[in-house]
Amino acid sequence: MTDLSKLGRLALSAAMRGGTEGWGIHGSSRDHIRYSEPLERRRGRRRRCYCGCGNPVTHRGMANGVCLTQACELGITRWVRTGDVKPMRTHP
Repeated sequence: MTDLSKLGRLALSAAMRGGTEGWGIHGSSRDHIRYSEPLERRRGRRRRCYCGCGNPVTHRGMANGVCLTQACELGITRWVRTGDVKPMRTHP
C-alpha cells in the first residue's frame, strides 16, 4: 500500500482521483491521471526541451507515480492537458 503522507500535492491529487493500485510500478498516459513535478536542481548543463522551444528541461511528466517524460514547463503543461508535448498543427 502506498504511504499517502509522503506524496506531493499534485501526486496526492492524482492518487485520490485515479486510485493507488500499482502506484510507482506501472504508469500509462492514457489510463492514469497525468500530472507534473519540477525536476531537482543539479549542477552542470541541462538537456534542451524537445517541444521546439529550445529551453532547458525543468519538469517531469508523471502518471501513477512513474515518470513518463521530461520537458520545459510549457511542454509538460501541454502534455498534462493533451497527452502530447509538441503543439498540435491545425493547418498543413
